[in-house]
Amino acid sequence: MTTLSERMERHCHDQKPGAAVRLLQQASSDLVRTFKERVLQDIIDRTVTAHLGLRRKPGTSLLSPWSCATCGPRLGSELRRNGHYRRRPLVCEGMLTLRIPQLLCSTCGKSVPFTHPLLPRRKRLWLDLDQEIAQLYLEGCSYRATRRLLERRTRSSLGLMTVWRSFQRTGKEPHAPPKRPPAKYLALDEVYHKVKGEPRWFLSIRAQDEAGGQHWVGSVLSSERTQQAWIDALVELEISRYNPPFAIISDGDQAIEAAVAMALPGVRTQRCTWHLKHNAAEWISERYPRNEDDGQRKGLMAAVHVVVDAPDMEQRKTSLAILKEDFPWLADKLARVLERIPPKDAAHPVRTNNLMERGFREMRRRTRQMDGFGSDEGAANFNLLWMFKENARINGRDYLSEILP
Repeated sequence: MTTLSERMERHCHDQKPGAAVRLLQQASSDLVRTFKERVLQDIIDRTVTAHLGLRRKPGTSLLSPWSCATCGPRLGSELRRNGHYRRRPLVCEGMLTLRIPQLLCSTCGKSVPFTHPLLPRRKRLWLDLDQEIAQLYLEGCSYRATRRLLERRTRSSLGLMTVWRSFQRTGKEPHAPPKRPPAKYLALDEVYHKVKGEPRWFLSIRAQDEAGGQHWVGSVLSSERTQQAWIDALVELEISRYNPPFAIISDGDQAIEAAVAMALPGVRTQRCTWHLKHNAAEWISERYPRNEDDGQRKGLMAAVHVVVDAPDMEQRKTSLAILKEDFPWLADKLARVLERIPPKDAAHPVRTNNLMERGFREMRRRTRQMDGFGSDEGAANFNLLWMFKENARINGRDYLSEILP
């Protein structure tokens, strides 16, 4: 019988190094699969022996983790073995074969199901595959691509709905995100998605703390983006006026500002300087649309930058007064918004809504190739896990340990 090294050497002599590498990968995969199978089987046997004792000997008087449907929780001495059945969970390296004990209640003689945290009932995919599916999907693979990759790796067939259910189940299970520092700034905005072809919006909140760290607070899926929808979102995400942030930043959406004034009275609201400058460019282009007015447009935009980015309020007032002498229409439009934009000094480091824009850009990279979602539940689960992943990635942590603790 030839050894593995001899078969690899033969492939190398035949100038097939790729085949030799695949042979080694297959052998290592089989070794890991056998290791997992033996460890799990040993855990099952040790757990049963710890409560029921050795065969043909009385069990312990300790309360067991198994419960009879008729009699309730059972002591180890109130249970007895009744053979085994085979269970074949699928792990990343292939199919395992485990001998699961069948238990009987000594009082009523009915079957008592065996349960263990490592072997959830009626679950074909083992926990390592759940983690692999969540990781592949969050990193950009579609459900179909995830299925193809895992079928090749496990050498077993996987249904598309099996992959989908695994990811959705991960979204519903408990998570363990670390405790976050208090937020100094909250940025509010919405991002558009489709669910079964119908428009939906994620009303999202992202925070920045005193040290500059950023994290998603959460999102609420809504069919509208009205003032009432934002009030409901603030309540659902537990943004309290009794522990408010330093300021709330938005792009000037009237529904957001009205909702904040209603739900968080007394909290200062800021406008995004980038959005104001963008709006000013549109105002100027509407006023001077001709090609020969290009110099005028550039000059007015330079004046807008001077006013908006003034280092203090006194200089801003002076620059705005100078602009108003020749261009009162532009100065009046700016003045209506400038009261909610802080000057460019060290006391107000956050002046744009880039907190949201950057985060949404990352989300669109993931969802651009997706043709919407099939259900509100699926969209909400994806968004929740994606935010956990982004919070961990931005802060240099492993997101799998937080999604599936």
